[in-house]
Amino acid sequence: MQQLTINKKIQVAREGERDWYASTIQDIKNGEIYIALPRLRGNALILSPGDNVQVRYAEESASFVFPARCLGRTEDSVPLYRLARTGEIQRVQQRSHVRLKTTLEVHYAHPPAPNRRPRYKRAYTVDMSGGGMRLAVNEPVQAGAELLLQFNLPLREGLRKMELKGRVVRLFAMEDGGHHVALEFVDITTAQQDLIVRYIFQRMGEQARLR
Repeated sequence: MQQLTINKKIQVAREGERDWYASTIQDIKNGEIYIALPRLRGNALILSPGDNVQVRYAEESASFVFPARCLGRTEDSVPLYRLARTGEIQRVQQRSHVRLKTTLEVHYAHPPAPNRRPRYKRAYTVDMSGGGMRLAVNEPVQAGAELLLQFNLPLREGLRKMELKGRVVRLFAMEDGGHHVALEFVDITTAQQDLIVRYIFQRMGEQARLR
């Protein structure tokens, strides 16, 4: 199947619903796609045989989406959903991937041990999209690490406090000795993503008026 590979990160939404659940492709065989149980904020997407879903994923230059039907669930120790693609893979323009250079103060922390409070450190955004952000930090952060994020979005109607989780996908060492980390948001809700996209488009509109 074109561009579908094992371990590819995907998002799954039940047909007619807005929330996208994060998952990964675990296997592809006999025309079927085996995926980990999709999750959003720790809650699994419960599918029954015959349920229709939309599946989307991103490449470097574009996003793609296709329809599929749930065929059932495996009985392995780690259950997987079996999906059958029911339509063509289509390239889509996804507003959440519009990236804006912007500087916002962000506080980040590694998830604490049980019964401990997170210890937040200050960082600043380099850029942001509805799917993630690049942060300027004073320390290296290992790729794959999950971080707790807190920041305020300065929307026209006022500040909106955001509390999200991000996963480090890449670390950049800078010439001045600092570091940039590229983060993808984890378990972000549609409402949270919409707020970020609204901020991006408001700022883009303001910048266009100043030119």
